[in-house]
Amino acid sequence: MELAEKIRLLRKRKIWSQRFLVKEMRDVATPSERAQLSSIDSMTRRVRAHQRGEPVGTVYAELYRRLLAKYSEVFESPLVASTEDLVDPLVLAWTVGRLNQRVDRRTLLQLAAVAVAGPAALEPAERLMRALTGPNRPDSETVKHLEDRTRGLHRLEEHWPAKKLYPSLLIHIGEISALLETNRSEELRQRLAVTAAESAVLASWFAWELGDGARAEEQARLVGIAAKQADDVASAACMTGYQTYMTGGNHRVGVNLASTAVDRLGDGDPATRAWLLARKGEESALLGDKRGALAAIREAEEVYEGANINVRPWTCFLDRARFASMTLSVYSRIGEEERAMEASDRVAASMGPNTEIKKLCVVQADMALAHFRLGDVSEAVRYARSSLEATTAMAAPLGWGRLDHVVGELSGSKAQSAGQFRIEYAATRPKTEPPSLL
Repeated sequence: MELAEKIRLLRKRKIWSQRFLVKEMRDVATPSERAQLSSIDSMTRRVRAHQRGEPVGTVYAELYRRLLAKYSEVFESPLVASTEDLVDPLVLAWTVGRLNQRVDRRTLLQLAAVAVAGPAALEPAERLMRALTGPNRPDSETVKHLEDRTRGLHRLEEHWPAKKLYPSLLIHIGEISALLETNRSEELRQRLAVTAAESAVLASWFAWELGDGARAEEQARLVGIAAKQADDVASAACMTGYQTYMTGGNHRVGVNLASTAVDRLGDGDPATRAWLLARKGEESALLGDKRGALAAIREAEEVYEGANINVRPWTCFLDRARFASMTLSVYSRIGEEERAMEASDRVAASMGPNTEIKKLCVVQADMALAHFRLGDVSEAVRYARSSLEATTAMAAPLGWGRLDHVVGELSGSKAQSAGQFRIEYAATRPKTEPPSLL
């Protein structure tokens, strides 16, 4: 195994950021070696280059040798080293979905190990297979299996890139469709239609992330059909909420879509309503409508206090940290410095070493923007680098979009760290853009 591959594997299995890896490297250095090492930021850039396969100098090679020896168990156990690669995404989704609560990075790895090692998922999976292939009609437990799976797929979206989950999600939607075609129970058909809509929302999002505009539109139409059949207004409103990100930067359309979704939803689902209002606030702030942005985000904060984010699968991401980052995004853009600082404190208090990777893409970029506007360039660059690392790992268009704004604002800074980050970002950012569905 090449050194670059070993470094990537060590980080993945130990759940380390690149900065944490650098701190570990400094810990295994002797005092005299440590005195000669460059700053953590500079070392982090070198480590990133080493993971791309660029040459490693003598000092770094020795530090890597010691670090890999210290954590040699990572490479000795095939199960530990390949749990996420071995697990069936649909089995893991069902395992995660049954919990219906936040699953951080460390917990996900533990659940993956359980899903690989144990037979707990076989009975409901076999029941589903019999319903799909034999004379058995699906019962309530079979449908619940699909409902749990759907919740789990939405939660896995925060940990795994779209290209890893999308094929399994399409299989999942195919199984739901097959049961809808054969089932005659009105109650079960209604539940299956809701589950189809909840799944197609995620499929449309994945297709958009992967640059497939036609498939994204196709899945969005499926959401509309399933939501209508199930009389599920929230699913249709959620799909419109996702489409606020798919406008190719047309923020006026984004505001209109968010307003339409809020009006369509009404007061039925507080968590979804809080998210949609926050999206309206973000798009209004980007449009330069301070009054509209402030009104939307203040209402979103009021609604969020009484919301249960676990009611629908798509709001499971909207924990305290992510919602605070949305308020931070709005307040910092419209110049509400005091509220922005309060939101920044809430974000920082909610983040930890096991935070979901996709959340880091957006939240850390929002923190970078806020700190830059508050005059702290070094902290802005630190958060921007954390966002860049997560966005690169997840290939997340939403992260790239946020970082584009960060780099745009950093272009006005003469600080050396800001210039270095802009160069690093330009060398890393993909040239392609996600499709606009306007």
